[in-house]
Amino acid sequence: METELYYNANKVKSMNELIKKYSISEFKSPYRSTIPLLILYKTTLNNSFGLMEKMNESNVKYIFEFKTPLSQGKGKSSSTDLMIEYTNTCIAIEAKRTEPKYETVSKWLGETDNKKIVLEGWINIISNYTNVNFDSNSISDLPYQLIHRVASACSLNKSQTHVVYLGFDLDETKKKYYRESLIKFSKILSNKIDFHLACYNINKLAEQTRLELIWDSGERNLSEYILKGYENDSLMQMSQLSIEMINNSA
Repeated sequence: METELYYNANKVKSMNELIKKYSISEFKSPYRSTIPLLILYKTTLNNSFGLMEKMNESNVKYIFEFKTPLSQGKGKSSSTDLMIEYTNTCIAIEAKRTEPKYETVSKWLGETDNKKIVLEGWINIISNYTNVNFDSNSISDLPYQLIHRVASACSLNKSQTHVVYLGFDLDETKKKYYRESLIKFSKILSNKIDFHLACYNINKLAEQTRLELIWDSGERNLSEYILKGYENDSLMQMSQLSIEMINNSA
């Protein structure tokens, strides 16, 4: 199998080269989910959560910070943490660690006409792929981020589409929040998208613990130390706890 590695549209040769493409501000905090995501794929690049073990796929691209431009309205592109793209399959990965709940669709929309047009564009992408019609009212209490993440995956128009929420050290409250959001959207889409919740445990090494203590004391830019820890493999190790297939009968 031919494997290619990208930061958005830029092809790179290694994970160490990839990390240099990120803005240094991405690594100010030792609690960012980007850090365990990159470490996980640095140690196990061919990680597709067992979803591709029985698939006859010959080529794969690992595209970090995968950009999907708006199809309607004005605004920033959607940025998926990692898109794994095979010839006939894609796996969109959204990493989570300490992130708070995201705005719901209704809260994000407000009364702005442009936002209504933007959301309509995402809905159209999903509906065209799944052949399921739905409107903004049916998704009003779902996280807006989930909608454009799914639209990004659907935009590739693969025969098989997976969306994985990848959680690191999630407590039960956060697991429940992500699981229930995925179950609800799965029901709306009649299970036409394969949703998954993958959970990993973080084993913090001494340097990661030290940096978290410094951050907790008030320091707000630890990027130099985090990048050095990444390079030296001195921050953390991960172990998989579970991966759940989400559907509306869960």
